[in-house]
Amino acid sequence: MFGRRSETGWFAFFLRCAAVMAMAVVGLPSVAEGQVLPSPRQKNLHGFVNTVYRSRWLDNESDRDLYQYWDVEVEELVPGSARGAFSLRLNSDLDGRVSSAPGRGNYVFDRDPFYSVDDARNDIEYADLYTGYVDLYNGSPDGGFLRLGRQYLDEFDWIHADAAKLELPVTSWATLKGFFGQAVSFYSGHTDDWTGGVGLEIKPSYKNRWWLEYHRYEDDIADNDSYALETWQSPWDGAWFHARFRGLDDDARDLSVNMSQYFAPWDLTLFLDYNRLFTRLEDESRQDSPFYRTALLYQRPNDYYAIRFDKALPYNLGLSGGLGVQRVSENDQDYGNRDYEHGDVTLSFYPFPNWYYSLSGEWWNADPDNSFFGYSGEIGYRPNKCIDWAIGSSYGQYVFRYEDETYGGLFRESPFVKTYYTSLRWKIDEQNQLRVNLDFEDDDLDNDYYTLRLTWGKYF
Repeated sequence: MFGRRSETGWFAFFLRCAAVMAMAVVGLPSVAEGQVLPSPRQKNLHGFVNTVYRSRWLDNESDRDLYQYWDVEVEELVPGSARGAFSLRLNSDLDGRVSSAPGRGNYVFDRDPFYSVDDARNDIEYADLYTGYVDLYNGSPDGGFLRLGRQYLDEFDWIHADAAKLELPVTSWATLKGFFGQAVSFYSGHTDDWTGGVGLEIKPSYKNRWWLEYHRYEDDIADNDSYALETWQSPWDGAWFHARFRGLDDDARDLSVNMSQYFAPWDLTLFLDYNRLFTRLEDESRQDSPFYRTALLYQRPNDYYAIRFDKALPYNLGLSGGLGVQRVSENDQDYGNRDYEHGDVTLSFYPFPNWYYSLSGEWWNADPDNSFFGYSGEIGYRPNKCIDWAIGSSYGQYVFRYEDETYGGLFRESPFVKTYYTSLRWKIDEQNQLRVNLDFEDDDLDNDYYTLRLTWGKYF
């Protein structure tokens, strides 16, 4: 996503860092049987590499991809002065675009992994740099540090930017944070854009935390001032509370509240979620960060209310589920943001230490007159801590109504979809783990869809 942006200098630099660290990983000595592995934090270089092979096929069409996800940290680039980290994805599309992909000439989704179903890149290899930064400090980062490079700034509305960030402890319970840089954007140019902010974290105890922030965006869409107040509290045993209020320019923007409470006499946990959007979303309004419509967006662009529960029952049974309601407020509904109600319930059974069974039901209703109802079952087997195997199936009934402007009529589709799946996780040793997932989907329209995913994770 970010490898083809204008920051080619940063990109080339961190790819060289990745190559050096990769050679270091390959050169790590093997672990003899029975040897105690050091804690990851005891090693100067630690992280993981996930290698993923994914194959999907439908009738005579198929798509095969090979990915590698790197996440590496170096505790001491310069002892007592600097540490660093990077994360990236390397991809090779083994067979290119599927024949049914729209826009055979200039496929707009080719370089958009959030929207591309087949993730086609015309048989080319590419790299996406997510983070790549260096922390500078004096003695220990616990006394404060200056971070330079591409990074997530999750304190400031999950901004992704090429920036300088300063984290400085003021007292034992207060930390001052600030940043300034250029936001990384998927959908618009950002050569002359900039963003900056300051925040204060107050943490008197592990059960009491407050966060205050202010930041400003300037880009070719709009200039905005954003401010927020957030708190995390555990007022008594079994209770957890989180609330966040945010303003944008001169208006209140949104309020989110999350609560949970465990009731020991009934072995019951209740969860409450409340999200209120106060202002109408418009083309020039900024929802939460420079990445509205991307997976980096944390906040919901609508009103949402939900209640969930988790209850232990006698005879090794468990029951969980909940209800949720979404309302788009005064904004127009579209295919990606509409009113709906949702409910689900799951009954779990653990007859033996190594076996479990579950039955689930799920229901959706989305205006106007679209709905889904389905149920599923799963059997799981865990002979030991190293192996986890599951097999299951689900059956769903979709009702989808839409207007076809070409023929001037209202159409309705209601295929019955059956899905069968199996998964296996094998922890080979302390450093290697293998996952296998196989799905088969069939519907009333005689479409058979298969997905195979193999993942090998190596930790070091």
